[in-house]
Amino acid sequence: MSGEHHRTISIGGLSLDIALTLDSMIERVEERYAGFLGDASPEMEITLEIDASAPCFHPVWVDNPPVEAEGDLGIASLRGEGLSAVIDWDARRAQARIPDSLAHLDLIVRIVLGGLLLREGGTLLHAAAVRHDGFGLIFCGPSGAGKSTLAKISREAGEEILSDEMVVVRRSGQGVRVFGTPFWKGSPTAAPAGGLFLLEHAPTPRVQPVAPARCLAEVLQAGGAPLALPAVQQAFFDAAARLIKRIPTYRLAFAPDPGFWRAIDSLPEFSFFRPRRPAPTTLPKATAPAALGPIPLRARPPGRQGGTP
Repeated sequence: MSGEHHRTISIGGLSLDIALTLDSMIERVEERYAGFLGDASPEMEITLEIDASAPCFHPVWVDNPPVEAEGDLGIASLRGEGLSAVIDWDARRAQARIPDSLAHLDLIVRIVLGGLLLREGGTLLHAAAVRHDGFGLIFCGPSGAGKSTLAKISREAGEEILSDEMVVVRRSGQGVRVFGTPFWKGSPTAAPAGGLFLLEHAPTPRVQPVAPARCLAEVLQAGGAPLALPAVQQAFFDAAARLIKRIPTYRLAFAPDPGFWRAIDSLPEFSFFRPRRPAPTTLPKATAPAALGPIPLRARPPGRQGGTP
C-alpha cells in the first residue's frame, strides 16, 4: 500500500506490526506507545485504514468503543461505530478500518494481543500491577474498585507501576510472570508474580487469604476477555483458572493512603520471599587483640603414659 508507515509495538513479550497511512496518527502512536516500540520480529501484522471522515472521536481515557463480534479465536469479525475489522489469528494478520481515534486503535491492539495471549495460555487481566521488592503484585477489581488510586499512591511512594488498568499475565517455567502494558501509564517491564489481591474499600487496611475459586470468580467478573464470544470467554476462563492456581491470592481492604503496604509486608510469606538485604561491604573496625596468657598443655589421651609408643 502506497504511503504505508510501520511501527512495531511489543507488549507482554509479544510484538505487533502496525501499518498506517495517516501521518498524524503515526505521530500519536509514537507518543501513545512510547517505551513499547521496538524492532522485534512481529507475531502478527495489523493493517489499519483511517477513516478521517468518521464523525466520532473517543479519547483514550473513556470507556472502550462498543463493538459487535462473531467468530472465535481462529478468526473473528468486528463491527462498531465507524469501525469494521477482520482479525485472523490463524493467519497472523488483521485488517481494520477505524476513525481517526486512538481509542479505536487501542481497542484493536488489545483485541489482537488478547487473542494471541489466550492461544498460548496467557491473558490480559483488568487489573493494576506494582513491582514491589522484586515481585509483581496484581491488584484486581471492577471499575471503581481503586486500582488507579492504589497505583497513584504507590507511584508517589516510589514504587514502579507496571500498569494501573490492564496487565499481561503469562506462565514462566513453574511460575507466573506479570508484564506492564501501556493501558494506562504503564512500564515496559515485567516481574515474577508474587500475589493477586482483590480490592475493596475500608477505613483500615487489612489483608486476608482468599480461596483460588473465589478469586477466580471475581477476576472473571472484573473482566479482561478481548471479545464477548463464547469460545473467547471460555479460553479466558481456562487461562485465568490455570494462572490463578499458581499465584497466592488475597483480599485487600484499603483506604487511600500508603498504609496498605504495611499490611502486605506483614504477611509471613512476603517476609519469607522478600530478598535478603545485602551483606555489609565494609569490614567491622579492627580492635586490639586481648593479651594472651600461658597456653595450657593438652591432656594426653587416657591410657597413654610416658613417651611415644
